[in-house]
Amino acid sequence: MKNLDDILDKVIIAGFGLYALGAVVSLGIMNTGLTLAFLAWIIKKIRDFKIKSTPFDKYILFFLVAIVFSFIGSWDLLNSINYFKRYLYPILLFYMIIDLNPDVKLIKFFFAIIFITFLGSVSYGLWQYHIGINRIHSNLFVMEYATLLLIVLMYSITYGLWSKDGYKKRVVSIVLSIIFIISLLFTLTRGAWIALVIGICVITAIRDRRILISIIILSSIFLIVAPYFIPDIYVNRFMSIFDIKHNKGNITRLNLWRSALLIYKDHWINGIGLNNFSKVVKLEPYFHESMISTSHAHNNFLQIAAETGSIGLTSFLLLFYVIIKKLYIFYQSTTNHNLKLFFLGTLGVIVVYLTHGLTEYTLNDRFTGRLVWFILGISIVLARRKKLLSE
Repeated sequence: MKNLDDILDKVIIAGFGLYALGAVVSLGIMNTGLTLAFLAWIIKKIRDFKIKSTPFDKYILFFLVAIVFSFIGSWDLLNSINYFKRYLYPILLFYMIIDLNPDVKLIKFFFAIIFITFLGSVSYGLWQYHIGINRIHSNLFVMEYATLLLIVLMYSITYGLWSKDGYKKRVVSIVLSIIFIISLLFTLTRGAWIALVIGICVITAIRDRRILISIIILSSIFLIVAPYFIPDIYVNRFMSIFDIKHNKGNITRLNLWRSALLIYKDHWINGIGLNNFSKVVKLEPYFHESMISTSHAHNNFLQIAAETGSIGLTSFLLLFYVIIKKLYIFYQSTTNHNLKLFFLGTLGVIVVYLTHGLTEYTLNDRFTGRLVWFILGISIVLARRKKLLSE
């Protein structure tokens, strides 16, 4: 039977290899890999249902139960049930990677594949700018591409500033960070720009507050001189962040947030049911004529509040509070410098993911959502290998 376990583990590894290949470029390749890994994993669990515990288990369970509880009285039950997989699949991925327990060599292999394909995605995005597309998106939806850039930037900036692996590697990381920041600028995604600033401030405040002061000074200088060499379209886009009277995007977001709060007020216990916001917001008294889009609330927290009520919102906040707390503990506890930077970068990933979610609904994004939980799974695996977390 041990031979069967070995075979199944190899199938799971192959599945995650395919997932890594499609993680940032192809939903089809990603789904094929995860389906292959999931089928092999299920066969293993049928033989031995034991699943390795994590510090997040009860909070994940609370979150999933809260979502299911929102199905009671859902405005469209079948729609809610069907959409539940958007939340369930990333968590299954998380537990599969923990159960696989890959060694460091295999972890580096997975990340190498993801990073190489990511470079290809960035290259394609820059080509889009070259041919005249002002708001580049590579092969993804523009908001999801921006979130993906934020995720990778947290690591490239972290290792660029504090790596001890040699001057050349730090220079490469910094150069790549500049390229990724330029790519993020070309997406014209204002919420992502804000998230980047907050993410950088958080990781530098944790690691070295002196650098934070330098970054604030350099950023202030950049904002002063930027209008003289950056095309007007990007300067105007940045300035539009502060226009809440005429900018249609800002007005729409403000009205959507107001509508989400009104929905939450009327359905504060368990919400209107998952993925029903776009239906309910069109009804009186929630709809406002000035809204140019009603597909979602443009805010993770308000979307969760409206659709799953106080129970769902509480479970969501509690889950990510514990995730951030544990990552910070891992960062503080390890003496391995590279691993310390990995945990710091991962902490930055969660910060930018949640911060971008203040102006955009990122929880339904399949590429970035799964990547975040994949990274969290790897973080647990590495913490256990360094005895930062008990089995």
